[in-house]
Amino acid sequence: MLENLETPPRGNDSFIWTDFAELRAILHPDKCFSRGDLSSIEKRCRDLDKSGFNAEERWREIVNFAGNRLAEFNQFYPFSISQDQDTIIFEFNDGLPHIAYVGLLIASCMRNIARNRQAEIARAFEETCFEIFSSLMPPGSEVRATWANGGNASTYTGTLFEKMAAIAKDLRCTPNFKERDFKQRDSGDGGIDLIAWHPMADDREGMPIAFAQCGCSRDDWRFKQLEASYSKHYRKLPVMHPWSTFYFLPLDLRFPDGDWAFKDDIGQAIIVDRLRLLRLAEQNNLFQSLPAMNYVEEALQIQYA
Repeated sequence: MLENLETPPRGNDSFIWTDFAELRAILHPDKCFSRGDLSSIEKRCRDLDKSGFNAEERWREIVNFAGNRLAEFNQFYPFSISQDQDTIIFEFNDGLPHIAYVGLLIASCMRNIARNRQAEIARAFEETCFEIFSSLMPPGSEVRATWANGGNASTYTGTLFEKMAAIAKDLRCTPNFKERDFKQRDSGDGGIDLIAWHPMADDREGMPIAFAQCGCSRDDWRFKQLEASYSKHYRKLPVMHPWSTFYFLPLDLRFPDGDWAFKDDIGQAIIVDRLRLLRLAEQNNLFQSLPAMNYVEEALQIQYA
């Protein structure tokens, strides 16, 4: 299921490197990842030498960020830090919050997931997002999954043209597109994974609406966050009022001080990252409703030092 475990992440982002350390701790026979383990990787990986990598500095950044996670994620966080700050220790309790954390962590590490398993893990993440997204909508809302290749779980089927026409009908607007506007045989989701609206107790147009996109990539969120945006789809779906745009990702998209990482790249979308996903799951009593992340148990059986 997992691969490229010896290859460290590109770049210097603390939240990405801490994910790497946590994943290695889960897989280690002793369920930990240490300063010495990072130094050993530095010695074996020539690319790190070329980038001016300093294992001591990087370790301090990793431990600092892990300490922040310990405080912010609290009971959701299945790791601890040794007193000497030399080791991150995996302390898994088999509870649903810990399963969810590890599931989101693995979904954040797509570069380490075998290609033939990526779709399975991405779908589990999308199903998790569906539950969280639904909980954020007002009582009485209609919530639909629009993701591609959804099979029986999909409300909207057929070509992208047919899907968008059905969405327009549900949103009570007159579609402003023709079949020729779409690529032939395109059965994708058009950049929309989830939609919700409140019927407002009548059949008139003018309803509260929300669109969402989900993604696991460490970099693609910069542009994918606006795939479901009003600015992209309004011409096709001319509703009376702009909708809210959400973007869900399993990354812990924060700097060590707790603020958003790369805030300059965040557009007009409501970002729901790992911390928000887990806190909202607890706040809305959703852990029992989240999809079974069977790949978590599989990962726990892997041993890699």
